[in-house]
Amino acid sequence: MDREVLLRLLDEVPGEAFVACKDAIRAGADYVVWDDTVPADALARSYSRRAQHMAKIGTPMLGGEDALASLRVSGDQPLRIGEAKVEDPPTHFQLFLTADASRVVACLGIDQR
Repeated sequence: MDREVLLRLLDEVPGEAFVACKDAIRAGADYVVWDDTVPADALARSYSRRAQHMAKIGTPMLGGEDALASLRVSGDQPLRIGEAKVEDPPTHFQLFLTADASRVVACLGIDQR
């Protein structure tokens, strides 16, 4: 996916995680969006467990609650997964886009320290 296209899509959605991810990508962070899709409800279950684990070990998750809510209301809609990584501060952003990659449905950031 073209960097400028992804930046535009991230700019269309309000939220702290979207802004932080957009800033990281604009600053040159490595990113990828895969072509394969996964049903949103399966992602909601998986990332809900991950969020519980992150909370248990004290790892901050930026936008986690909003992302999970967006995944849950998306039902079984197929979503593409993407990620962006930045080194300073070390953060892993997880992106969830519509199957046609026309909209970012959810975004969360995980502190890697």
